[in-house]
Amino acid sequence: MAKVLVVGGAGYVGGATCAWLIERGHEVWVVDDFSTGHTQTLLAHGVLRARAGDRSRVLPLLKAQKFDCVMHFAAKALVSESVEKPELYHENNVLQTRALLEMMAEADVKRFVFSSTCATFGDPGDRDIDESLPQKPINPYGETKLLAEKLMQEFAAKHGIAGIALRYFNAAGAEKGLRTGEWHEPESHLIPNIFKSAIEGKPLSVFGNDYPTRDGTCVRDYIHVSDLASAHEAAMIRMLEGHCTGFEAYNLGSEQGFTVLEVIQACEKVIGKKLSYEVKPRRPGDPPRLVANSKKARETLGFKVTPNSLEWIVRSAWQWEQKRRAPRKAVFLDRDGTINPDPGYISDPEQMTLYPRTAEALRLLHDQGFWLVVVSNQSGVGRGIIKPHAIPLIHQRMDDLLGLGGVQIDDYELCFCVPDSPGCDCRKPGPKMILDAAKRHGFDLSNSFMVGDKDIDVEAGWAAGCKATVQVRTGEGSNAEKMFSSQRGPSFRAETLLEAANWLVEHSLQPQK
Repeated sequence: MAKVLVVGGAGYVGGATCAWLIERGHEVWVVDDFSTGHTQTLLAHGVLRARAGDRSRVLPLLKAQKFDCVMHFAAKALVSESVEKPELYHENNVLQTRALLEMMAEADVKRFVFSSTCATFGDPGDRDIDESLPQKPINPYGETKLLAEKLMQEFAAKHGIAGIALRYFNAAGAEKGLRTGEWHEPESHLIPNIFKSAIEGKPLSVFGNDYPTRDGTCVRDYIHVSDLASAHEAAMIRMLEGHCTGFEAYNLGSEQGFTVLEVIQACEKVIGKKLSYEVKPRRPGDPPRLVANSKKARETLGFKVTPNSLEWIVRSAWQWEQKRRAPRKAVFLDRDGTINPDPGYISDPEQMTLYPRTAEALRLLHDQGFWLVVVSNQSGVGRGIIKPHAIPLIHQRMDDLLGLGGVQIDDYELCFCVPDSPGCDCRKPGPKMILDAAKRHGFDLSNSFMVGDKDIDVEAGWAAGCKATVQVRTGEGSNAEKMFSSQRGPSFRAETLLEAANWLVEHSLQPQK
């Protein structure tokens, strides 16, 4: 089995590929800056929070881990935004890719799978798009992906980095375990926007009904995201077996085209009701028809499309959308004394260490669908002991350490006030930090928990309405247990965070009394 670095692995297609690779026994690490990806759907053995081309952070990882292959998904991918901000797209999609390839050459990592796009071909007219068509992109997004492919050819020739570009069409659907699916902010893809319209009772925007197609709306080739994930593994295996030592490219699609109105009808069938839509002007840079010819991928990579793929796409996407919109559950965590030893005031990132097996405990909770939210009094900032700019660096250090176990903190709620500060309503034992996080993220507090080492953590959890509270005997936990000042003690006392996590998993399945 291979050791794979997935750059952009917290995003949509990258996340589905991580799920596919892990299920098949590969060791998967993720690099993602989480600017558009989500910590909540992260699937990895290890993770580093960084941009693709961050030399100070990514190069040491490449040198230390000796990856068999790098898969690169991290890109900006909105056609309309690329027209408005071409420089942003060039920096992210081209310059960051060059920096990543340069680091791979320096670290002697020799295999690269690239998430490319059919947009490199521009407008092919009525032809199905095979690899022989000239690449003439008509928008900056397609141009940047084509430039990245040319970089791959350059690095294959100069540095011996074998590269396979997978030019796929409209990725859609959710992976079978519903661990990841489409979740973009803002959402620009058709199928999730159809479901959003259905759930919120608002008409869908259809951009253009005067295209030269069978019903006047754009024709697109929709490919299930797990079919794409399988192709990424196949491309990697082709290189590992020595069948590709230079540059190759493959077009990936279902080889079927559906109009916007036909997709709406397929969604109506799954939902069981008619949907309303409004016709808007065409979006700039949208060709009338994009349909793949994937013969080369079928013959060389063994690429297969799931039968009845549009039906599977729509059903899995609807199931994912319902899951994504369901009430969320969280574990609120005190920081100092619970996650990490408390030396007093942590003002230097190098002071941040974790208690043993902390990453394992948090990974267990993450895998059970809990959001991980730190709620912490940081009065050192208010006292002037800790500089405000140090806080993000300290948390980056903590996430780096947790990343070695494949988990990240999902959110931080912090209070910088000193005790008895006039006008402060955020400091624990008050519940405001928990309540604010619950309001922002849609947490169901009746199915959420608070964990900490201090009595004020327990009090804050109860005051917020959490299902249960757990006190850990790390930090001040042992002393707090002896002189507990709250009228209501914790639901459970645990020696370690891992013991607490196991208790929480067990009791999250039990109905609230």
